[in-house]
Amino acid sequence: MTGRKRKELPAYIRGRVNLDELLASRRVMQFVHERGPATQGETSEALGLSLGACNLHFQRLEYEGLLKALRLDPEGRGPGRPRSHWEFARETNAALGLVFDPPHVFIQLEDFAASLLWSQGASLRSCRNRGEVASRVARLAEKAVAEASARRLELRSAFAALPGVLDPATGAVRRAVNFTALEGLDVAALMQERFQVPTQAHSLGAAYFYGEAADLAPGRTALVMYWDLGLGFAFGRNRQLLTVHGGDEGGRVISELGHISVDAHGPLCNCGERGCLEAYAGGWVLLRRFAPPGATLEDLVEMARNGHAGLQACLVDVARLLGRNLASAIQMFGVSDVRITGPLAPLFLPGRDAFLEGLAEVIGARVAAVDVQVTPDPKARLLAGATRAARRAFLYPDEFTTLSRMSITLQGQKLAGI
Repeated sequence: MTGRKRKELPAYIRGRVNLDELLASRRVMQFVHERGPATQGETSEALGLSLGACNLHFQRLEYEGLLKALRLDPEGRGPGRPRSHWEFARETNAALGLVFDPPHVFIQLEDFAASLLWSQGASLRSCRNRGEVASRVARLAEKAVAEASARRLELRSAFAALPGVLDPATGAVRRAVNFTALEGLDVAALMQERFQVPTQAHSLGAAYFYGEAADLAPGRTALVMYWDLGLGFAFGRNRQLLTVHGGDEGGRVISELGHISVDAHGPLCNCGERGCLEAYAGGWVLLRRFAPPGATLEDLVEMARNGHAGLQACLVDVARLLGRNLASAIQMFGVSDVRITGPLAPLFLPGRDAFLEGLAEVIGARVAAVDVQVTPDPKARLLAGATRAARRAFLYPDEFTTLSRMSITLQGQKLAGI
């Protein structure tokens, strides 16, 4: 998708470079993106390319609108041969983040400099099936694409963050127990067919993690817990998402820790099993216990801020339960940073000390090495995470080929007692 007219590429370049496939030139693009302003000589030396091959890649990437000449070096290699420095064209390339946070959907447009250009949301509350959801999403996406075109931006990619069980091949929603109207929705196909925008569809956890990753120091391992109607988790190291595979079709994945059983005789969970961690700590449980019919998660947060005694006492118990039952995973992955995010993140504050106490019951003094923080603006982080993931999916597609989209509920995994 483009809002500008490309200049003609010389015939000798067209005959030697495959314009339909960026793979050959991707290493050059990645190097300049990471390195910043670079010359062709620096690039060829770093990547082991000949200057002639490097020149072809640079011209091809300039033609694609991905690289631009930054300045001419007056200390070039001789009279009439100034040395060009190149950089990634961050301000003229853009990506879309789509976030399905039932009962809402949000779309955000950012350029590759991470500048927020446009953002809008819509309610899905009245949607009864995937067709109605798809229509609403298409109308919102049409506005975003039009905005990119009006700004003469190259819209390179999109990333859709979705709840529920996703098809491992396509990212289509197989099951969404907390919002069944999403079931069957294939956002990647919709965006490609309607707008010709390559789209990755993955879990909400991916967007939540990438939203937090920008503030994580290199070498750190993080656990991101996103708390809304359900309870989801994402682990990552060096700002990249980690997954664990097992079983069939991608099998058991980290995001489903909320559906590990903590009590075989516990309350019934929305997934159909008993005693899941989410059956004690999910937002839908708290709404049923403490809020009037029709109340929202925002109402629940407001109740806690107003000092609802029963809710606050419950939150302390829930935090301690989470600490005990996440301790094994925190120890196994060597987690140094825990980030609590999502619409219900403010509810974690009253129980933060209880969470650390529950964690200490299992891992002892090692709890002192774990930094636990609550995200101050979860929605902004989530949307920024989706657009960051969209940029990375374009620049580093291999990073996403190993991410499992499948969320199969984990059963029979008895952890610390209630």
